Amino acid sequence: MSNGPLFIFDLDNTLYPPEVSLWRIVDARIEEYVRRKLGTDPDTAHRMRVAFLAEFGTTLRGLMHHHGVSPGDYLEFIHDVPIPEIVPPRPELREMLSTLPGRCVVFTNGSEGYARRVLDALGVAERMEGIYGIEFMEYIAKPSPYPYAKLLRVTGARGEDSLFCEDICRNLLPARELGMFTVWVGGNEKESPAHAVVKDVCDLPDVLHGFPPMSRSNGGAARGTPGNGASRKAGGKE
Repeated sequence: MSNGPLFIFDLDNTLYPPEVSLWRIVDARIEEYVRRKLGTDPDTAHRMRVAFLAEFGTTLRGLMHHHGVSPGDYLEFIHDVPIPEIVPPRPELREMLSTLPGRCVVFTNGSEGYARRVLDALGVAERMEGIYGIEFMEYIAKPSPYPYAKLLRVTGARGEDSLFCEDICRNLLPARELGMFTVWVGGNEKESPAHAVVKDVCDLPDVLHGFPPMSRSNGGAARGTPGNGASRKAGGKE
């Protein structure tokens, strides 16, 4: 049974802006893991990773399928980074999340433990009702439709009562097909398959007027105006 609106957030480059170097560091460690595990040179490792991503959606799934890699070993290596030294607190994110009239969860292709560490660094861990990582997905990652449907089933939410924020365009498509209101963080409005585009996740209140549960509850009114960043001070993410 649905318990009101469900606000679903991707993690990397969504809850923090891409200027924060965390994902770039993790990305480099993924390529290093492939190189070490398969005993190859950097160029070959990169080509293999691109092929894995095209075939399976994640490097991990490709390594598991073709090379029998243990997901625990892989995740421990790529997430072995000093997150508190890299990710600064985001009080503006904490404030924004506190205004949302529903449950908030994280839905990430990263591990649950990694996500929790990032949320702790951002200062918003207690704002999240749940963390649904790659383990929850059974290593079948976004954009496969399977984990999206599983998330709705486990949370008891209806697609039409759910909102999904994500920075990767292709990951929005299965959510939209399930009836979710989709928000492309940092996206391009001219090429967007999403219902709304925001420059930074903290601008989310500006587009909530289009989210059906919000429209039903307040007659279509929402804080700010679409896409203008009115909910944050000037000089934010660029």
